[in-house]
Amino acid sequence: MTTLKNRLDAYEQLLRLHQPTGALLLLWPTLSALWLATGGQPLLSLVIVFVMGTLLMRSAACVFGDWLDRDSTGDSNPHAADTRAGPLKQGIIAPWEALALAAVLVLIAFCFLWFATYIAIGMAAAALVLALALALSYPFFKRFLSLPQAFLGIAFSFGIPIAFAAANHTAPWYAWGLMAVNVFWVLAYDIEYAMARRDKDIESGQRSSALILGRYGVLATAVCYGLYLAGMVGAGLWWHLGIAYWIALALAAVGVAGGLWFVRNRETSRCATVFRHNHWIVMVVFIGIAADHALRLHAWPVLGY
Repeated sequence: MTTLKNRLDAYEQLLRLHQPTGALLLLWPTLSALWLATGGQPLLSLVIVFVMGTLLMRSAACVFGDWLDRDSTGDSNPHAADTRAGPLKQGIIAPWEALALAAVLVLIAFCFLWFATYIAIGMAAAALVLALALALSYPFFKRFLSLPQAFLGIAFSFGIPIAFAAANHTAPWYAWGLMAVNVFWVLAYDIEYAMARRDKDIESGQRSSALILGRYGVLATAVCYGLYLAGMVGAGLWWHLGIAYWIALALAAVGVAGGLWFVRNRETSRCATVFRHNHWIVMVVFIGIAADHALRLHAWPVLGY
């Protein structure tokens, strides 16, 4: 007999409240874009909109991914733990309940978006359609294509142009450029995720970037990280960011180098650890952006602002 506690625990697992990594991977790049779009002075309402929207949409994606995966032996959600023993497969939560929960989460997220601009709402709707399309097609990508993670970078970076649109009523070309830069970071940690799941993908007969790249997986990850860091150097130059940002970006580069060294032998447990800690990299970058603007607004001449 399923108790109330068991059902609450099952909903927590379904919503991934105990695994915040996926939400943070979405949140920090989006907040960085919001700070850049507003010159470091975002409205509190916009900050709340994007924080809550990110948390709600991430949970909705996890619920929907588990619903798609309920009858299979794989994992259709690349940013969640293995769901083969999840509450849907255990029968604690019915499939219709999961779909209803996902719909409610999306509805609440769009209620928050009413505080943003119409163009941001439209772009968020487009992002939702894109995310759903990717979620529906991802299991097929994993069976027939060897680089399914490449299709996820766009969905996990779409908050960047939405942030610019919400703040400035438009998403200029450099917002899309920043999004493209972020896609390389998504590809990097997704390859690490694939290397962590390598044995499971072999067992289930699914394709992944780790399998096609083989011993070059770490090199490919390093290239993607390098392109991301190079792009963020370009962003720093474009927005004329100061010393706080460059210190933060240097620390992020050190973290990237340490992570690459840690997974140099492609051990699955180490790859999983580095994947889970990837959000610290972009958190440091966000702190650098926020600190730079704070120093600039207070005009500290000693530090060259």
